[in-house]
Amino acid sequence: MPRSFCQIVGFGPACMSLLVSADRRGLLPDLLARGLVIHERRTSDEDLLLAGTNYDIPSNSDASDFLDGISGDGLFAPVLDSAPARLIRARGSRSAPLQLVALLTAELRRTFLAAAGRHANLTIHRGHAAREITQSPAGWEAHFDNGPCVESRIAVLASGSTPHLAPDLRRITGEAGVPLLHSQEVLRPVDLKNLLPENARHIVVVGASHSAFSVLHKLIEALSEGDVSLTLLYRTPIRRMHRSLALAEAAGEMFDPVADVCPSSGRVFRFQGLYTRSKALYEQILAGRHPAVRLRHCPDPAEAEAVLRAADVVIAATGYRPNIPLLATTTGRPIRIGRNGSAALVDASGHLCDTQK
Repeated sequence: MPRSFCQIVGFGPACMSLLVSADRRGLLPDLLARGLVIHERRTSDEDLLLAGTNYDIPSNSDASDFLDGISGDGLFAPVLDSAPARLIRARGSRSAPLQLVALLTAELRRTFLAAAGRHANLTIHRGHAAREITQSPAGWEAHFDNGPCVESRIAVLASGSTPHLAPDLRRITGEAGVPLLHSQEVLRPVDLKNLLPENARHIVVVGASHSAFSVLHKLIEALSEGDVSLTLLYRTPIRRMHRSLALAEAAGEMFDPVADVCPSSGRVFRFQGLYTRSKALYEQILAGRHPAVRLRHCPDPAEAEAVLRAADVVIAATGYRPNIPLLATTTGRPIRIGRNGSAALVDASGHLCDTQK
């Protein structure tokens, strides 16, 4: 059985983020020297490019955020002079098109692959889909349907995610005969008029995130000539990102001064709050500049169900669930990962949390 110090399941944006972080901290040379195996179920970089951050929307953060983490004197330093990096740098504190971010990720991957030949202890397996990961006396064993088992001291899951549609949402729309789409289908490069049902006049978007407002923005642009009403249906409050506590307080934002403030930047709702174009659209809707759009806060499930049943089509911006292979202990007991909403539950160090501990 092949053995290594560390193996990573997935070679997409999450994997590249880990490698960039290790490079920035000066840990990447040691990781490569001690032994690294990367498994990727897709067989080509073109497939990875299309499946990653290739969304037809802008980021919900400053463009500069995508370059700040790349070390200027590490393995990935050449990427800072690439065409995608120059275009992103030129946008400064504005948002960046996510298709441009996808090209930056591809540059990071190409730079890493160019260096791969210099490291005898680095192996990249393509066409490797992990079936199960089990504990072993020496760490973890990854099992595949189409390749040998690989053992390592450390195993990292960077295997992407799949669209999440809540069971109640599926049930309600199914019973009412209302077509149900996930926001991913809308936000990829696509012709909305071919995607949406013909003669759909009342469209309900579910969610309160950047994705939900990006869907609204795309619908407003594509359907401006038609007699269409748009409803944003949401349960949790809509949050906006603010660059400081003072700005958040001046805007009347309700927030926890500890839990909701980023310790490194001082920003309020840095990751979960609306920013850039989504924030602007939300404020325009509040100001009455988009009369066809209605914001509908429905914490009551019965009220929300009535709204869904009256729709011509429902678009769910309800997030993603991580792709996690089967996990088991050395004795074969399944390891059940805790959940934080639709996300996997992890501790402060990024370790997956077992619900049975």
